[in-house]
Amino acid sequence: MMKIFICPSCGRMTAASRKKEVFCSKCDEIPMERAKLTFEKYTEMDDKQRKDYSESWLYIHAAGKRTKV
Repeated sequence: MMKIFICPSCGRMTAASRKKEVFCSKCDEIPMERAKLTFEKYTEMDDKQRKDYSESWLYIHAAGKRTKV
């Protein structure tokens, strides 16, 4: 089963099947987090939709960090 991972630093998204831990090659190997997005939905998205999803995810992720302080 393919899983979608997203970088909590830059928002880069990638798909992986067997790896339990994925690292962002763009951000000096920062561990990526699993996105709540199915591979089927990910493949149906165009580049703009993926970018919008990534930006929204980063906004929500940052908001979660702000409220925990």
